[in-house]
Amino acid sequence: MKKISISLTEELDDALESIALSQGTNKSRIMENYLREHKVVQHYIDIVRSEPETGVLALSKGSIDELRQKKPIPA
Repeated sequence: MKKISISLTEELDDALESIALSQGTNKSRIMENYLREHKVVQHYIDIVRSEPETGVLALSKGSIDELRQKKPIPA
């Protein structure tokens, strides 16, 4: 697990806090769950999993070219 820092609007922070309280968890878990459920994020997770040895920071040139040719998945 990697720890990151992000900035949120107060409105979004309050909404995430409400969801976290209602589900008995914390905001970071809520954010991770919603990101994992997002189609675009799922698409890139699948790409990273298909090349587990290289990961996202060291994609092969062929993979990068393939990504550029694909149409983005609508949100």
